[in-house]
Amino acid sequence: MKEVIVTLSGGLGNQMFQLAAGRALALREKANLSADITPLLRYGQRTYGLGDFQLGTHVRLQAGAASRRFSRLRRLARRIFMGEQLFKEASFAYDDRILQARAPVRIDGYFQSERYFAEAATEIRADFMPRTEKQAGIDELAARLLPGQPSVSLHVRRGDYTDPAVIKVHGLMGADYYERALQLIAEKAGTCVVCVFTDDPVWVRSNLSLPSDARFVSEHTKSAMEDLMLMSRCSHHITANSSFSWWGAWLNPSEHKVVVSPARWFQPDSGIDARDLRPQGWLQA
Repeated sequence: MKEVIVTLSGGLGNQMFQLAAGRALALREKANLSADITPLLRYGQRTYGLGDFQLGTHVRLQAGAASRRFSRLRRLARRIFMGEQLFKEASFAYDDRILQARAPVRIDGYFQSERYFAEAATEIRADFMPRTEKQAGIDELAARLLPGQPSVSLHVRRGDYTDPAVIKVHGLMGADYYERALQLIAEKAGTCVVCVFTDDPVWVRSNLSLPSDARFVSEHTKSAMEDLMLMSRCSHHITANSSFSWWGAWLNPSEHKVVVSPARWFQPDSGIDARDLRPQGWLQA
């Protein structure tokens, strides 16, 4: 059968974008879906993060040699003997050339736009639900940690984003952004319980003026997948400039959700064109 191969790199949010684009293409081409995790193994900074999702039933993992030279020779052989195409994303903005891609094909890029998989949104949301054996645990966490009334997820990412080299590209969301975002939520959605997801709760408590009933959800979870699933179950969303909370908001299928995202996702002098990153209807603060 024909095959779509996705080259995976980066953290959980990046991998989700890459496999979502590949999954939509595989559905369109009626092809098998494979994920090449060689870059994750080669650099050792990230690991494959999607094994606990339903998507695992659709994707086959493969890994080439650690040697770049051998990997290039292997891909060349596949192109010569199997007719495998290579689709490399031209820029960070949506690249409509993917509509002409035909399996067998290898795709390589970030694919950080809903436009790559909007036609398969129902399937993608189902793919990124927990595997059956994980579902009961997520339900229990949601019942214990999330309120039974309207809520808003608030994601504060610091950690690696405080590295000066990373700040030059991404920037770092400060308290002023979250104040504007909370005001927008109040105007558009009314009173909501704030559910905080963060890798730096000390900074959040010291710098953000939150209601007394705010819940620091991520202090009670054990994995990124648990955080993502609980984030997606909130009524509304305030994202960081992070693909992780992008997915937390997008996985919520509600037509009535209010999503507030940073007006500036990357630093102005980064040269990154993020015009297609934000889905239609998301607000900016």
